[in-house]
Amino acid sequence: MHAELQYDLTRKQRLLPHIRVWGVTQIFVIIGLIGVGAAVMHGSWRIAPFVALLVLWGGRGYITGLINVILVKSHHMEIRIEDNGLEFMAGKDRWYIYLDGLTAIRNLEKTVWTIQHWNGTIVNIPKKDLTEDVLNFLRDCLRRIPGCRFREGNRSKFNAGIVAAIRCADLGWMSTGRHTCPTFGSTPGEVSGRVRP
Repeated sequence: MHAELQYDLTRKQRLLPHIRVWGVTQIFVIIGLIGVGAAVMHGSWRIAPFVALLVLWGGRGYITGLINVILVKSHHMEIRIEDNGLEFMAGKDRWYIYLDGLTAIRNLEKTVWTIQHWNGTIVNIPKKDLTEDVLNFLRDCLRRIPGCRFREGNRSKFNAGIVAAIRCADLGWMSTGRHTCPTFGSTPGEVSGRVRP
C-alpha cells in the first residue's frame, strides 16, 4: 500500500483532536496553571516557580500543541504511507513512524481521522483525502497488534508494553527525538525518527 497526501489543516481540525487526545490529563495542566496564578497572587514566590516548572514539564506536549494551534493558522502536511511506515513533515524535518506502533485510529473531529502512535505522535488526516482502501489498510495494521484492539472496540488482554507506551503518549512524550519516555527508558528516535537525507 502506497499513498502520498498533501493537505492543509485548519485550527479547528488540529484543536479538537488535540483536546480530545489529552482527555482528563489536561485538567491537571489547567489546575496546575491556576495553582501557579494563585501562588503568585498570594505572594508565595518560593512555591510558584516550583509548581510552574512542574506544570510546564508535565504538560509541555499539551501546552506546545495549544501554542501551535494559536500561532499557526493553517498547517501544511505532506504524508507518505508505505507498507511498513508513515512518513510525514514536521516543520522542515521529515519523520517516520512504523505502522506496527499504531495505537489508535480515531474519529475525534468530524472532518479528520486522528492516527496515534505509541511514542505520542499524532497525525491528523482529512477524511476527504484518505481513501477507504488506505483507511482499511491502516486499520488492518492496527488490528495486528493484540494489545491495541481495545481502541477498535474489542477489550482483549492488554499488552503491557503498549499500555505503558500509551501512558507515555498521554503524558506528552512527543516524537521529537529529545525526550525520553520514563516507562521505556528509550527515546522515540530508537523506534521511529527522522528520515536521513
